[in-house]
Amino acid sequence: MDFELSQEHRMWQRAVRDFCEGEVKPYAQEVDETGQMRWEAIRKMRDIGLLGLEVPEAYGGAEMDTLGVAIAIEELGRACGSTALSISAHNGLGVAPIVRWGTEAQKNQYLPKLLSGEHLGALALTEPGAGSDLAGGVQTSAVRSGDGWVIDGSKAWITNPGLAPVINVLLRTDREAGTSGFSMMLVPTDS
Repeated sequence: MDFELSQEHRMWQRAVRDFCEGEVKPYAQEVDETGQMRWEAIRKMRDIGLLGLEVPEAYGGAEMDTLGVAIAIEELGRACGSTALSISAHNGLGVAPIVRWGTEAQKNQYLPKLLSGEHLGALALTEPGAGSDLAGGVQTSAVRSGDGWVIDGSKAWITNPGLAPVINVLLRTDREAGTSGFSMMLVPTDS
């Protein structure tokens, strides 16, 4: 088995490393101390594909393979752990569920915003007093009401809160179905 990076992956690694050395690493201490994202760098991430790593090109993403994604996050982590965590969560927890399970209307509505560099994706999974215990901890529920849903419950430690136009929320839509009764719903942050 060959464990060497392909030429394409090495070129990608170099591009991300060069970007991080100039735009991320010099500001890592400030980002960690203030807890504030460096939006100038995030907007520039859009231009090299870091905000839509696994998003198909048809939606404006980089359509990167798994190794390419790992290389990108590793290089971001070399430069600033906080930034790497936020961008990894953005891609894997905020954007990926929309790409995989969203309707075409949802993809067209939210992906341009999430890939723009003006917003980051978010996930609400953890609940107060339950941590991330999915089987017994998820109490937030959604019940149909007319043409919509009524959501009841609370979440804690939301990844990338306040940075997203929409949050992926894990909740129960069928309490009798155990973990099969879980659903992910997109909740606009202005609702």
